Amino acid sequence: MKPKITRRKALAAGVASSALLYSSKKHDAEAWSLPDVWGEDFLPQWSPPDRVTRDLTPGKSSIRLSCVAWGLRNTVGTNPADLVAGIRGAGYSAVEAGNGGWNLLSDSGARELKAALKQHDLLFYNIHVWTNVIHPDPEIRKKNQREVIDAVEKAEQMGIKFILTHTGSMADGKPSIAHRDNWSKKAWELSVNSLKYILDSTSGSSVALAVEAVNTTSCNSPASHGRLKQDVGSERIKVTLDPTNMLHPGNVFRTTELLNDCFTMIGEDIMYAHAKDVKWTEMLPGLNWVVPGEGEMDYEAYLTHLSRLKHPRPLMLEFLQKEQYPQAQAFVRETAKKVGVTIYD
Repeated sequence: MKPKITRRKALAAGVASSALLYSSKKHDAEAWSLPDVWGEDFLPQWSPPDRVTRDLTPGKSSIRLSCVAWGLRNTVGTNPADLVAGIRGAGYSAVEAGNGGWNLLSDSGARELKAALKQHDLLFYNIHVWTNVIHPDPEIRKKNQREVIDAVEKAEQMGIKFILTHTGSMADGKPSIAHRDNWSKKAWELSVNSLKYILDSTSGSSVALAVEAVNTTSCNSPASHGRLKQDVGSERIKVTLDPTNMLHPGNVFRTTELLNDCFTMIGEDIMYAHAKDVKWTEMLPGLNWVVPGEGEMDYEAYLTHLSRLKHPRPLMLEFLQKEQYPQAQAFVRETAKKVGVTIYD
């Protein structure tokens, strides 16, 4: 039997990975944090250590770029087949749709779109469902859960392997609204039971629910992703990786360590990833969106980790003004080239 590694013993032995520290805590979703830098009794340890493990050895998997500003729609007045060529021409090899702008197609419409996607080598990989599955009003909660269930059917029609969803908020509104009870046991159990209900309602499907972490919800760390899958008890619970959504004052300057933990703890469960960046410059802990490369996210480590997964993943640029996306795409391409990671073209 291996001896139990306590937090103090691990630090004394020079263990740098909080993934190892976390492994001794029986997968407690609320126990995860970055390791102390200067000992347990020091001040808030928000500054990074002098030396951080940063393995930039690239893997063999390429990365398909996508962008929230160039998404698929099939609402009135749009022709998704016509959109495909424009998206490919903008430098993106993957695309997703927002659930609000995507409806079930006729059989002929689905065939036409699949042919266009194949012709232009564009991967339609996800339907993003932005809804609150633990809304405090039971009727609205059921309606929102039904929206996720319906998105599974849409994904099946197009041969999409997963949809994106969230654990939600106890507030009356969107899943990203902060509420004092969002990190309570009640909120966690509501989230787990809501996802179980959605999976049970789509039991004949193989479409996965790729949950995205949001710092204002109970799923807000790599460890909580692992705990969520464990508590729901289904291999259909997967991950949309958004490390920027996990940032707060305690780790915003320690993104390399956060990324190391994300890929150590949830690795191959990551279905795809989001690309954005933030800076913290004001007195109060407000993080401001900036173009990737102008903030704190360690993109060299991020792209390298993605390339070491077993098969290519999409990386979606988001949360910028439309005119800023060419700059963001150029930065990602330049960084990938610098570290030897292949961007799929």
